[in-house]
Amino acid sequence: MKPSKTSRIIEALRVFYGADAFGVDVGDPYRALVGCILSQRTKDANSARAAEALFAVADTPKSMLALDENHIKQLIRPSGFYNQKARHIIGASRQIVERFHGETPRTRGDLMSLPGVGEKTASIVLSYGYGEPAIAVDVHIHRVARRLGLARGEAKPEEVKLVLEGDLPSSDWSYADGALLQLGKDTCRPRKPACERCPVEKLCGYQEKRF
Repeated sequence: MKPSKTSRIIEALRVFYGADAFGVDVGDPYRALVGCILSQRTKDANSARAAEALFAVADTPKSMLALDENHIKQLIRPSGFYNQKARHIIGASRQIVERFHGETPRTRGDLMSLPGVGEKTASIVLSYGYGEPAIAVDVHIHRVARRLGLARGEAKPEEVKLVLEGDLPSSDWSYADGALLQLGKDTCRPRKPACERCPVEKLCGYQEKRF
């Protein structure tokens, strides 16, 4: 059976970036959850600053709930939208304590029942918190997958996720997540993508579609 276009692109990226380039370092699920909430609608550097400041004071649901909401807002201010993010962090922490006995949920449905948690955040917690294969479709992967023709140009992130995971064995999901994300940062940028040095340019239809 002929490999899918998605599989061929991921193999080309594996050759370009290296087979071990995007291994997942499994860490604490709660930190992955809070860190992802902080990363929403901001730059990586800003969310990293906010996470470092917050986790230096509290890094468990119980210790987070012991903090005053205004204190949390002050700590996470660099991440932007800090009022909403503080509410989500507090709400998620409270539900983890009250509904899940202090343990961050490890099913997609339970994770998405928490405040501030959508498909992307749930996938990141499953992958980086529990080592389970998942593709978290952020703005980079959403753009790259559509430009490459792996999903419809009008596809929403949820559809892109289903297409990618349907085209690849689960053993490739984590690598595909990292490789497509890196491709979006390196060459397939939102404006003026560097198509001339893209490692999968020959498999891409962006030159004709231009979105």
